[in-house]
Amino acid sequence: MSHWKPDWKAMMARAPLVAPRPAPGTVVFLADSHLGDARAPDDEFTAWLDGLRGVAVLVLLGDLFKVWLAPPKYWAGLHQRVMAALERLEARGTQVVLVVGNREYFLPRLAANAKRRGMPFGWVVHEACVLAWNGKRYGLTHGDLANRQDHRYLKWRKLSRGRLVRTLFWALPGPAARWLAHRIEASLAATNREIKIGYPQGELTAFAQAVTPGLDRFLIGHFHRQEVIRGGSCDLEIVPDWHALRRVTVLNTAGQFRTVDAWGISTPAAKKTAPTPAKKPAKQPAKQTSAKKTSRPKKKR
Repeated sequence: MSHWKPDWKAMMARAPLVAPRPAPGTVVFLADSHLGDARAPDDEFTAWLDGLRGVAVLVLLGDLFKVWLAPPKYWAGLHQRVMAALERLEARGTQVVLVVGNREYFLPRLAANAKRRGMPFGWVVHEACVLAWNGKRYGLTHGDLANRQDHRYLKWRKLSRGRLVRTLFWALPGPAARWLAHRIEASLAATNREIKIGYPQGELTAFAQAVTPGLDRFLIGHFHRQEVIRGGSCDLEIVPDWHALRRVTVLNTAGQFRTVDAWGISTPAAKKTAPTPAKKPAKQPAKQTSAKKTSRPKKKR
């Protein structure tokens, strides 16, 4: 196997165990918000986060931003606003898991290091993990490693996670690094169109057979659609994207999965709407006068 192609069984063999503290409430899985894109404004997303109640764990399944260079020197205003909203959510008792996607770069390996840099994640998962919750085991990964036919992307992924690219980006000023990252993503989006447009059903079935043994369910994002794939030891569920669909997958306290409209689990008052303009006072009718006022000529001095 080529060194840039993922070994799915080896990936799961080294997958860390993520075990949030037991707490009442649901587990919410959110994928592919692509914040910063015109269709995914961050103010709507932060309002949704601020409206969440009764959520024990929020799992972000990758591609949180359109492109995110994680060190704070690269942050723009939207990154700061989203991190602040996640901090508020964490302060209300929700534990946050971040699974790194194909649009996130240079995230710390350890959650403690992420927190020191202003990223309120209890866990940072770089490939895959096993989520232990209420006696069950759920596999998690973003999904960008599930299609071994996407050769160009997989080669770039291997290179971009290396020390050479990290050193190059670290030497650049923040705006220049963000510009370069966006250019690279745009270039990759234009390649392998038949791979990206065609749904890799065969690859996903093979992926499910390789990664699901010993698990109760496996959840991924990346493909921007909702589907459950059977054929492995358990179901492989593709979580639909926030970016276009505004849908999330919820694991309730009874251990049941359902996919719902995102705003259905956030308090309606939290959704931002345009403020109602204040009514202007009615104009008073002009006073009618019997004769026009004329200006008096000034007296010569």
